[in-house]
Amino acid sequence: MNTFDSISTRSKHGFFLPLLRLFSIALFLLWLSPAIFASTSEKNHPTLIIGDDLHYPPYSYLDENGEATGFNVELARAIGRAMNLEVEIRLDEWTRIRQALEDGEIHAISGMFRSPERESLYLFSSHHSITAGDLFAPSGTRINQLREVEGATVAVQEADIVAEYLEAQDLDLTFIEVYNVKDALRLVEEGHADYAGVLKMPGMYLIDAYEIDLIPQNLSLNTNQYAMAVMPDNRDILLMLNGGMEILKATGEYQELYDQWLGIYEEPDPREFFYRYRWIIMAVLALISGLATLVILMRHLIRRKTEELLSVNTEMEAAMEELIAMEQELRDQLDQLRKSQEKLHSSEEKNKAILAALPDIMFLFNDAGYFLDCHCSDEESLLYSPDDFLGKQIQEIFPGTLSGQTLHSIQLALETKELQLFDYELMLNGETYTFEMRLTPLNEKEVIGLARNITSGRRHQAQVEYLSYHDQLTGLFNRRFIEEELHRLDTPYNLPICVIMADVNGLKMVNDSFGYTVGDTMLKTTATILREHCHQDEIIARIGGDEFVILAPGMTNESAEKLVKGIQHHCRYTEIETIELSISFGWDTKESEEKDIHEVFKNAENYMHKKKIFERPSMRSKTIHAIIKTLHEKNPREEEHSQRVSDLCIKTAQVMNFSDHQLNEIRTVGLLHDIGKISIDESILNKPGKLTDEEYLAIKRHPQIGFNILSAVSDMKEIAEYVLAHHERWDGTGYPRGLKGESIPLQARIIAIADAYDAMIGERSYRQSLSPDEAAMELLAHAGTQFDPELTELFIHEVLNIEW
Repeated sequence: MNTFDSISTRSKHGFFLPLLRLFSIALFLLWLSPAIFASTSEKNHPTLIIGDDLHYPPYSYLDENGEATGFNVELARAIGRAMNLEVEIRLDEWTRIRQALEDGEIHAISGMFRSPERESLYLFSSHHSITAGDLFAPSGTRINQLREVEGATVAVQEADIVAEYLEAQDLDLTFIEVYNVKDALRLVEEGHADYAGVLKMPGMYLIDAYEIDLIPQNLSLNTNQYAMAVMPDNRDILLMLNGGMEILKATGEYQELYDQWLGIYEEPDPREFFYRYRWIIMAVLALISGLATLVILMRHLIRRKTEELLSVNTEMEAAMEELIAMEQELRDQLDQLRKSQEKLHSSEEKNKAILAALPDIMFLFNDAGYFLDCHCSDEESLLYSPDDFLGKQIQEIFPGTLSGQTLHSIQLALETKELQLFDYELMLNGETYTFEMRLTPLNEKEVIGLARNITSGRRHQAQVEYLSYHDQLTGLFNRRFIEEELHRLDTPYNLPICVIMADVNGLKMVNDSFGYTVGDTMLKTTATILREHCHQDEIIARIGGDEFVILAPGMTNESAEKLVKGIQHHCRYTEIETIELSISFGWDTKESEEKDIHEVFKNAENYMHKKKIFERPSMRSKTIHAIIKTLHEKNPREEEHSQRVSDLCIKTAQVMNFSDHQLNEIRTVGLLHDIGKISIDESILNKPGKLTDEEYLAIKRHPQIGFNILSAVSDMKEIAEYVLAHHERWDGTGYPRGLKGESIPLQARIIAIADAYDAMIGERSYRQSLSPDEAAMELLAHAGTQFDPELTELFIHEVLNIEW
């Protein structure tokens, strides 16, 4: 049942149906209770972990106090109260929340759009709202249908359903993926994208909240149901969510939440307006009816009295009729004259308004080419004052070629009775402007000319044509251009034709570690190097995120190898954020007409991928060392801390009789456990005082970032798991996955103790260091909650050799 169904049911049947509905839900939940609460019989209030998007207002977001809020969040909490459940809300980037649901870290997502693809992955509750996506564009932009944005650059939220819908359209769009709706809108506002393809309601909310100068296009993209989602093996949780939803709808609490968060963004319902003001409307109608009755009655009385008077004197009646007829005739003539004057005045005003609104300059010419009249909304746009050219011939005002063309077009317009159109250019203040002249006959001797400045339109057209064939980031050609050039160059005259494929190694790791700005610098540097080493007739393009291609007519395989060696030599002396630039190449050459150019392209790509397999591990290893070096340069204290933690981990592992392989492994983990801090702002890492809630959330992301960096290296996947878990707690309240007890890897539990101990005895500007005995007491006080109790005892007595 949707919102309006709920309202109409209550208004028609009072409270009988809601009470009956509550009774039915209660019976239904009693029937389900053995299955639902079997695993939580020892707890009065089982905890349900529900996640959602961190940046999706008004559905889910953090308020100014850093608290989770929004329609989805408050609805989840209300369901928890209705079902007697403890609800824990977790907000994070959308892609991470979906991954958390699939990994079992959370039980449900409070808001996800349904689609056939998603229904194959998740189970969905009954929907709690219906909405659609839209395109947001700068003010003044108006789109009537989606096909008009073909070839444009669109900013979208990563993994969002609107992005999925747009990607499925055959529109040749260029997508810029960001983590949240706000960043997508900002990219359009700052001119980095043409449109933002996002959900309409969050877009409207953010535009209002942050005063973003964009407007929706009202295209209603992919209207869909918005519901809660669980994994297929959590069907019992889905039943609880649906049951709680029904209780909220029956009690009216759902409607209150909906009106509070979403009602203000909906179009007003006329039915509700008439229902609310029905008594006033009825009173006005009654008053109008009474006045109409009074008028009819008075007319009747007047007519009756008139008939009585007319019956007294027949001659007076005839005279009266004649006077009435004359009066009516005069009145009709007066009305006709008044209407004619009004039409004339309206026509004059309309013509004035049209002329004032037009950006054109209007001229009136006669058949001999004389200026008879001129009108424009802004006289500053005229080259001369009207007094200087009215009454003069075109040859006296316009340059020679333009005057001849204009006079010829005037004569053609009068002879053919058809519109004549031509463009011309004028040099004004050292800059060339383009104008369009339209000439149409007014009568047998006169022609109206409309001159319009079309310079900006022509420049915009040229810019659009440029962007349709060029990569926005590097300025190189794009895939569309390359596909057309393959057909153009595939001729016997251009043989041999060499195709060189290039792929930048380690771009994803650089983006994860240093941010997309550094990754973009790496791509732009690559483009610069390729330009420096290629000749003018060789075509360079960026055809993917990290892929480039060079089309070289007349180049052999030997020349291609020489070119590649020169580029790679240049790369060895090029660093971006201390990381050596590394590019993998592959090439093939079409030497005969029989060989398919697309097969050559594919061979070059396959060769490049084979070389990348051998070059990638070395690049990733170098990148990790560069990341560690950069982190230590940002915060020298981190280097000393990592070394001490590594030493403490080794001592603990030796007491526990770890193998040599395990000792080397835990030494590496200790050195790399904080590698994820590379992406955290230096001001936060070196902040002398207490961190804010927002800064603490940024710090809490470093285990996940470290995992992303290390898991990209095949022989560090286990180490990546230990780094990911080193801030988990023994009681299950740690992060990022909330692991508990022995489900936390042993190596991660060892790191947690060593990391905490070194932090307590180390120097901090915002607090005094603890002595080893005091730090040991703190460890012992948190054994069994934060730390493994057995490992804590072993660490204190056998590693620190402290006895009390």
